[in-house]
Amino acid sequence: MHLPQIIAHTGCEGKPDNTLGSSLAGRDAGAEVLEVDVRSTKDGICVLYHDDDSFISELTYEELLAKNPMNLPAGCVLERLETVLLAFKGQTVSFNLDLKEEAATFPTIELVNRLDMWDQVYFTGATNTMAQTPYRGRVIWNTPENLREMSTDSYEIMAQNMCEMAAREGYAGINMDYPSCREYMVHCAHAQGLRVWIYTVQDIGLFQTYAEMKVDAVSTLHVSAMATLRAQLNVLSSS
Repeated sequence: MHLPQIIAHTGCEGKPDNTLGSSLAGRDAGAEVLEVDVRSTKDGICVLYHDDDSFISELTYEELLAKNPMNLPAGCVLERLETVLLAFKGQTVSFNLDLKEEAATFPTIELVNRLDMWDQVYFTGATNTMAQTPYRGRVIWNTPENLREMSTDSYEIMAQNMCEMAAREGYAGINMDYPSCREYMVHCAHAQGLRVWIYTVQDIGLFQTYAEMKVDAVSTLHVSAMATLRAQLNVLSSS
């Protein structure tokens, strides 16, 4: 049986979102890909933060630490992307850098260039700007969520068109909310040489369903449970 990689959604294994601890927990629990949310401060520091709060881009990193407008609890700091990437440099894990704003594109490119870590990063989220750069081959393009509501005929036409577009643009793959993912989409993507990632699976039992569809990677908060199931499926398929 084809067994997908596991993407550790930020905040996995009960750890705080967008922290080094979350990424470490994901790796230790068996994930091959670690997800973090990326924004950029006023002075171009890439930080891990999800919400669309204007103060992130309006203040420098040092000002954010001093004023703590995020209301982070005592002992928690606004994590720098550089800190997290360096902790895994050269390891057999990749990152899903979920860009939460187009403005984070060039600061992120500059950082990854400086760290020389292109072989360990992919980009999802706000990737329109990234798609216009020489690094478009690291984009896993987010598909529209309304795909889940489409009839079979409309879905299949859209699947063909989107996969042809993604391949033509030179993207690495497509990133789908899991209810939107159907076997036909996976077939179209693979025919174009594209990866298929899905997010965010809460019901661990669905892992087998998407494995049978030959999805390439599955995002979850429950990494250890999914890794255990994957190991069990591997044993069964080998017996």
